Amino acid sequence: MRTLTCVAAAALVVLAAGLALADEVTDAIGQAGSAYAANDYKEASAQLQTALIGVNQRLIDLLLQEFPDPPDGWTADEAEGMDASLIGASMFAGLVMSRVYHPPNESSIEMTVAANSPALAMLRAFVGNPMLAAMSGESGMSQVTACGYDAVEQEDAENNSFDLHILAGNATLISLSGRVAEDMDHIRTLAEATDCKGFVEVVE
Repeated sequence: MRTLTCVAAAALVVLAAGLALADEVTDAIGQAGSAYAANDYKEASAQLQTALIGVNQRLIDLLLQEFPDPPDGWTADEAEGMDASLIGASMFAGLVMSRVYHPPNESSIEMTVAANSPALAMLRAFVGNPMLAAMSGESGMSQVTACGYDAVEQEDAENNSFDLHILAGNATLISLSGRVAEDMDHIRTLAEATDCKGFVEVVE
């Protein structure tokens, strides 16, 4: 009974937080409309920015829920997310989420999900023209398919860099990175356990 009471209390806290955020967003939108009607464009802009921050936080919360559970025998850290525009890093992506997974070999695989990442266009160019990668100095790149989307694998043993970049949808880049050669097998295992479409549906 005590456990059920704690669960119920926690659920109420989560619900209240969601309602508070929704109120903050709708209030900011309403205030932006009023300010705009009064020709107070500075205030309208500020309120719209507040609303956008709230909406992006809701998107981040939804995206964090899409990270897969660790495969059998693995462990994982808590998923984290951020709005890159808030720290002036929007040139790299809009929203960025990551989670670190630990396979049985005591290595670590980092999964990063970036919405509207400029790197997506570059990788698509490599997929469309493999010679472009060689011309740009990139080595060890190969085109593959992962969780239903085009993807690029890159192995750089000299720099201990092993990556899989999944070109999901039109604006979603899912990257998995390891540090030792055997991590490529772990990366593929984790990619197979990932519902990439779930990320895409939230972003797009």
